[in-house]
Parts: sequence; structure tokens; C-alpha cells
Amino acid sequence: MLYIAMKPRKKKIFKMVFIFSIFSTAIMYIFCLRKCHKYVCEIFTKSTEYQIEGDEYYKHGRWRNLSKHQIAKFSELGKILFLDKEYPKINTSAKNYTILVWKYGPFSHNGLIQRYTKNTRLDISTFCSSFDPFEGCSVRNCRITYKDEDLDVADLVLFRMFPHELPWSKRNPNQIRAFFMDESPLRTFICISYRPQYPCFEGYFNWSMTYRMDSDIPMPYGRTIALRKEEKNKKFNFEEWNKSKRQDVLLANVNTFCGATNNRWAYIKKLERYITVHRYGKCGQFKCPGYVAKDCLAASRYKFYLAFENSNCDEYITEKVWWHSFEKRSVPIIMGAKPEILNQVLPPHSYIHVNDYVNPKDLADYIIHLNNTPSELIKYFEWRNHFKAINEHAYFQNRSPHYCRICEALNYNNKKKKVYDNLNRYWSPNQCQKGWSTFFGVYLVL
Repeated sequence: MLYIAMKPRKKKIFKMVFIFSIFSTAIMYIFCLRKCHKYVCEIFTKSTEYQIEGDEYYKHGRWRNLSKHQIAKFSELGKILFLDKEYPKINTSAKNYTILVWKYGPFSHNGLIQRYTKNTRLDISTFCSSFDPFEGCSVRNCRITYKDEDLDVADLVLFRMFPHELPWSKRNPNQIRAFFMDESPLRTFICISYRPQYPCFEGYFNWSMTYRMDSDIPMPYGRTIALRKEEKNKKFNFEEWNKSKRQDVLLANVNTFCGATNNRWAYIKKLERYITVHRYGKCGQFKCPGYVAKDCLAASRYKFYLAFENSNCDEYITEKVWWHSFEKRSVPIIMGAKPEILNQVLPPHSYIHVNDYVNPKDLADYIIHLNNTPSELIKYFEWRNHFKAINEHAYFQNRSPHYCRICEALNYNNKKKKVYDNLNRYWSPNQCQKGWSTFFGVYLVL
């Protein structure tokens, strides 16, 4: 009887201890994030400075700290682009390849070939263009076609965003069928009210063309490249940079899509309570010319840029970072892929991430602190003395490397028959996080 009478009391004590441990841990977490993140930053910067003393740090993409398992998934082209592997020598009499862009070729033409400089109707029969799709390419032995009747002779057929009109006729056994995705898994089927499974695609595709490094045809929005010795002559001029930027308003954002799965707009609204943000485009109070055909030059005057993606997915790093931030020499404040992923893609110590701050107020305080402390702000530009960031998204009338990349893959990649038997696993929302949320004012990474 005594044991039965004491049992509820023990449960109550256990619950109290459990609740106390949770709240004490939360308080310590908040204190650490509020008071310690600057020290973590200093430790990271010092370790980076130590690492980059030797040239070995830059060679063959060692700075990315990729695992052997990650590297094993790279195609030959991926190793060239991300591990600085030398381009193989191609026989001048190498085979000529035909690339068919299925159904969506005319749709892509204005951006990928015309660079958004013309809106004239495409004449597929002549396929005229004022720009060379293989400009600066390491190979040129490829022909691009948008004609469906070329299906039987095409060496590679490119399918954009899983169109419904897939050809199911008997195929050339040597033909490569590749899918092209430049949106995150959460937005691949944005036009459909639910995200379907796609068993009918299992075993259909041979190659992938996405922003991920492990794609058969890697096509990221941008890349980080180590500078050659002859490119390191001029140091980044911080004083000159500071004079070229606005001193009254520190933060800018440019966007045309006003919805997102990661609650980025709720975060920005809370952030605006503590620091001024100039928002350009459809989702802001300031107007900019047609996105993505024309650039928003006004955004280049700000020291910091809110590079908030529409999805927090691994390696999904868009023009918000590569163009609006790095190209315009602003410090990106990122909501998107996790820092451990970003550190393998972006230059070392080149960005600020919302995950490192308890709430928008804490982030605003840090931005103001950086602006008032040049000795700390300058550390976010040290990478520019060792690396460069290049844009490869084809927006804002930039050169598009997309067709060159396909041609290079046809020349360099191993063409041993490969099939994506489980596309759901490869292109899954499991590589994404839900986004920003709070618990008693504390930022939660979901």
C-alpha cells in the first residue's frame, strides 16, 4: 500500500525535474547564442586564417572539406568544376553530339541563348541567335535542337521539370535521357496542388542536371573558385567599398515571389521592427525593372543583402547569394541551406546565417554591431583575396553556360549505362528543412 501511495509523487517529481531541465537548457542556449556567437565567429576566422596560409588549402577543392563518400558521387564533370581536376584532352576528331531539348526548348531559348535581350518569336527551322551558346566552352562538338522529330537521332534528350508529355516509344539504347531541375524539391511541382510520387519515372532517366554538386551535369546558380597566383595581386579595398555603400540604410532585399514555405516574410517583418530594410520588387515598397531579364541596380548600394530563399533545401543557393550579394559586393544574410552545407559551396566566412541567431532582434543587433566595428566587418571580405564567385544562372543578361555544360558532360562523363531507379529518394523533400519558427521567442531550426 505504501508503494502505491508514493508512486504518483515520484511521477510528479520526475515531471518537475524534466521540465526544469528543458527550460534551463533553453536559457543556456539563448545565452550562448546572444553572448557567444561573436566568439565562435572569431574562432572560425582564426582557424580559417591558419588554414589558408598554404597553397594546399586551395588545391583541388580541399577547402570544401568534402567526405570521400561525397566525392565518390561526383561525375567526371563534377570533379572538374568543384575539385579543380584538369580538363581531359579531347580528340579533335571526336564524335559530334546532338542535344534535344524536349518540348520546352522554345521556352528556355530567350534566357539560355538570347540572354533575355530579345523577345522575338523563335524560328525553330532556322534557330538563329545573336549569341553563341558554346562561347568560352572547352568543347564545341554539339548541336542543339528543339525539334521533336530529332528524338531518334539525339544523343541526349533534356527534360525540364518532368513535363507530362514524355515519349514512351522504343528508344535508342545509346541515348541518354536527363532531367533538368533548377527549383528545390519543395517547388518542383509548384503547379500541382499536391506533390505526387513518380513511380512512372523510375528507370526512365540516366542523368540529372541540377544545382547539386553530385549531379551528372552540375548546373549551380554560381560557383566558388580559388584564385590563381597571378589573380592575387590586388587586395580588397575595404575603405573604398565602405564609401561606395549607403550609410543610412544597411539592408536590402529584391523579390518577386511573395510566398514561401520557410516563413521568410514573417521573419523579415519581425526584423523590420529593429532595423530598416529596403525591399525591392513585387514584394516590396520600391520598384525595380523586370526580374530576371533586367538587374535591380539600386540594390547594389547596400552593405548587407537578405538572401532569403523560398526553400531551405541542401545546396539550393540561388542568384540571391551569387548575384545580389557577391556580385554586388554585399554581405549575404542567408535563410536557406544549412551552414554545414553552405561551407562546402560558398567562400569561407563570406556570409551570415539566420540559424546562428536567437531571433530577428539578435540578428539586427549583430548587423548594427558589425557596421559600427569595421575591424570585424572586414573579415567578411577576406575571402575575396583568395577566391572569386562566378554567376552561372543566365539571369540579368549574363552568359549562360547551360548548353556548354551538357556538351562537356557528353565529352567527359563516363557513359556506362546508368539509371535512376529511385527518383523519389534522389529528389526528395527530406533534403529540406521546414523553415523559420519560434518557441517563446527563440528561433527553432525545423
